[in-house]
Amino acid sequence: MQHERILPYFAKYIESELGIVYAEHNYFQLQNRLEEIAKLLSVESLEKLYKLAETGITGQFKQLLLDLATNNETSFFRDMKVFKAIENLVLPGFLQNEPSGAEMRIWSGASSTGQEALSLSIMITEWNLRSPKPIRYSILGTDISERILLRAKKAEYSQLEVQRGLPTPFLLKYFQKNEQDRWTASPSITKALEFRKQNLLDPFEFAGKFHLILLRNVLIYQPLSNKIEILKRVTEKLAPGGVLILGSGESLLGLSSDYSQTAYEGAVIYLKKGTQQSVA
Repeated sequence: MQHERILPYFAKYIESELGIVYAEHNYFQLQNRLEEIAKLLSVESLEKLYKLAETGITGQFKQLLLDLATNNETSFFRDMKVFKAIENLVLPGFLQNEPSGAEMRIWSGASSTGQEALSLSIMITEWNLRSPKPIRYSILGTDISERILLRAKKAEYSQLEVQRGLPTPFLLKYFQKNEQDRWTASPSITKALEFRKQNLLDPFEFAGKFHLILLRNVLIYQPLSNKIEILKRVTEKLAPGGVLILGSGESLLGLSSDYSQTAYEGAVIYLKKGTQQSVA
């Protein structure tokens, strides 16, 4: 059986489950990931993997397929100008607009192995150490991949992973090296974190609204109709005047009129229209 039939079949399945589109020019990437799944399932070839899929994609097969279909590329303090914008605009704005002692709720969408959530926790912890007005906060990280979420909950990273974006002073201050030569995050920065499974195409089952939502480099993989629908439901979860941050190559142009836009040293942030403004 030719791969010309197999690859479109799996691409269509992934799109129906996750909304992620594999265009033909990315089929080589899809093929590599399917070959990895075949090895993990002890299946001899893509043709036999396809035959297995025809009997039903369930259980471990389904989880592996959805896990490997997603792009879990991440690093600590990825795109540092975004964190500078949060530190210099969003945090002061939250203190200015919210009652004293209010908890700042943050959602890291498609959080992968947790580096974004931990970076935010480090940043706010450092803010609290030097600010006369400390911020209570909680961070929810969500992802479709159960395998990736287990890693995020463990908060344990290799030497290569901590070298990607994490300043050495923060590494030594907030991480401990274990007997396996891996670095584990301190409870001081993990205690405010929660990770749970969430497909962005499914209803959001968590309660309450957020003051800051980061959904970086996620919508870019979705078709237009899904982008609009996801944004609509994300906006419903954002408090009036709350902040949405997308990836550096993404925009709300033509997708939503619910936001005003501002910039800080090259970082673009979107403010939900409402009676409050969460940036100073």
